[in-house]
Amino acid sequence: MTPFVRYTCQPELLPFVEAALAANGYTVATPFQRSRNGATTMVMTSGLVTLLLAHTPDQTVADIEVWGDALAVAVELLESLPFTLNKQTLPSSIYAATNPWSGA
Repeated sequence: MTPFVRYTCQPELLPFVEAALAANGYTVATPFQRSRNGATTMVMTSGLVTLLLAHTPDQTVADIEVWGDALAVAVELLESLPFTLNKQTLPSSIYAATNPWSGA
């Protein structure tokens, strides 16, 4: 399974995340799309890294997922931003199922 890291943030911060990523060479692979329920998603990429920015109107937080074999650089960039992104941790059962070194 491809490694990933998930963050949450206030929805109004997504344009700033997008701008920071674009300023650092990430490009829009799929522009913001709105579904019937009002949820929005956008995909940005750079090399071997893909980021999903998503928000559903009935949620108080937006999601940012970082996928790919070279995600460390994207994580470093996100964690250097001058506002708070909340890093989400995987429950141990999901970690065991997705971690090839866990023996599960």
